[in-house]
Amino acid sequence: MDDLFPTLGALTWSDAIDILLVSFAFFLLLSVIRESRSPLALRGLVISTLGGFLLYTVAQQLGLSATVRLFENLWIVLILVFLICFQNEIKRGLTDLGRRPLFRSFFAQRTTAIEDIIVAATRLAEKKTGALIAIQRDDSLRSYAETGTELDAAVSVELLRTIFALYTPLHDGAVIIRNNRVFAAGCLLPLSESTSIPKDLGTRHRAALGLAEETDAVVLVCSEETGVISLARDGRIERPETAESLRSKLKALFDLDEEDDDGEAGR
Repeated sequence: MDDLFPTLGALTWSDAIDILLVSFAFFLLLSVIRESRSPLALRGLVISTLGGFLLYTVAQQLGLSATVRLFENLWIVLILVFLICFQNEIKRGLTDLGRRPLFRSFFAQRTTAIEDIIVAATRLAEKKTGALIAIQRDDSLRSYAETGTELDAAVSVELLRTIFALYTPLHDGAVIIRNNRVFAAGCLLPLSESTSIPKDLGTRHRAALGLAEETDAVVLVCSEETGVISLARDGRIERPETAESLRSKLKALFDLDEEDDDGEAGR
């Protein structure tokens, strides 16, 4: 404490700015991962780091040169572990940054075939026909498309209803829409491991949320049990959705003007 006040008194404007920038960086990092499963991983990483620092201090005091050298280079491993553990959160944070209005104007997207998608989803839900429709945005969905059958067909209400009709070969998987076209159908999506999903939601909803957790795709789900339409995006699932709410949300997500009725779906 005797050294604290002299040290604070010696701070310059550049020191203050430096501290604020580092604090802001940590604030952004914690904001990105606070609502994911990653706080547990972060806790483990912090405990490991503190334990390593303690061992490093003890090794210095005891003159253990090999151990000291090992821990002096440990920060490289910690950075790699951090990037591996939090890759999804880092990607999501960068994606959110890119969606800010300041940057969005430089990389404007137009969409969709949205009307065809909304009409198809509404009619499928009315008939209680299960459906899973993923619309690609910035993150490529090619690896998921390769698990199904590539179609490369124009989006239409009739095509989507036909794909998900009961007993058709592709009705059990997901449809992936890219560049205003049905890229593939019958695709397998990753299942979410989240424990917060309501118990009444089944495999389709877990698959929709799983894709929304791993990519920036927008996924529509029609429940065959309830006829309710759900929307998965940005690692969360929203329901129930009506044609009006879907239209409003999809136009906002794909930067469409309210009067714009068509465009390019799934950039």
